Amino acid sequence: MRAFTTYQFTDRFLLRNIAEYNTFSTRLGANLLLTYRINAGTVFYAGYDDHYQQGDHIDQELYPTPDLRRTNRAIFTKLQYLFRY
Repeated sequence: MRAFTTYQFTDRFLLRNIAEYNTFSTRLGANLLLTYRINAGTVFYAGYDDHYQQGDHIDQELYPTPDLRRTNRAIFTKLQYLFRY
């Protein structure tokens, strides 16, 4: 299953959310992205990415329960600038 949501606050400020759940491997992923467009060629991004998996699918001895365990987390920023000359 996948849910993709976008909310545009203004013509320059945007929030995007992607949530994914895989029932076969019992994985859950969440992704948030904030976008701020300064002008046509300059954009600032800030994001958060998180992934979970069922504990006994990762390692049966280390995580014997079927609870979701975090496998990966990332916080990132990016500045995109268009050079014109």
